[in-house]
Amino acid sequence: MATERPKDITIKGRLSFPKFTMTEALAFNRTSKYAKPDDRVRPHFFMLLDDVQQDKLVSYIRDQFLPWAAEQGKLPDPEKKSGLSAGQVKKLTKILDEKDWEVDAVLGLISPVAEQTAELAPESVASVKVNGLAGQDLVQKAIVRSEDELANPVDDLIIPERGMILPVKDTVHELYPGCYVAAQLNLWAFVSAGNPGITASTGTVIFVGDGERFGGGSGLDEDELFLSLDD
Repeated sequence: MATERPKDITIKGRLSFPKFTMTEALAFNRTSKYAKPDDRVRPHFFMLLDDVQQDKLVSYIRDQFLPWAAEQGKLPDPEKKSGLSAGQVKKLTKILDEKDWEVDAVLGLISPVAEQTAELAPESVASVKVNGLAGQDLVQKAIVRSEDELANPVDDLIIPERGMILPVKDTVHELYPGCYVAAQLNLWAFVSAGNPGITASTGTVIFVGDGERFGGGSGLDEDELFLSLDD
């Protein structure tokens, strides 16, 4: 069944390699072998997905987003936004159906989990790159389900059973590599050197639970990863 919002999906995963602010993102970019112009740099982070979240994302892209992108691709060139040809959709669909990211990743979005990172998060089967918005720091929030999770008591605050989303600074939580986060992704298709890809962006990342903190040495070559995901 088609959705009214074929570009938006919310997923949950383990947080990895966050650069939440423009300052952090620019500083990292300037040390990279594949540095971009400053005006193309955005805050970003990676989400490591388990089987359930991977299948949710893959199914949504294949069944909702790509049909929409195919319709966009039929529009006159000046009106095309996130449009793909039938052949490009077919190529991405094949990659998504196979889900063998070591062999064929989704350019700009899905890549394999690095071997040593997988040792720290053995449930993870895919790594998803999420960009922030141009020129803006990512907004950091957290779900709280009890007053014990508040940084300071708040008079007459009623927290619903499902929880309440607050700025992370107002809670006892922190966003660290290895914790569980959720984000609503806005998807866009693109074509680079003839190869179709997809990017995901969000303005907010939300802490949803603690996880084993990742150490500093994950064995992941960030330069290589960013090059392979360059949009």
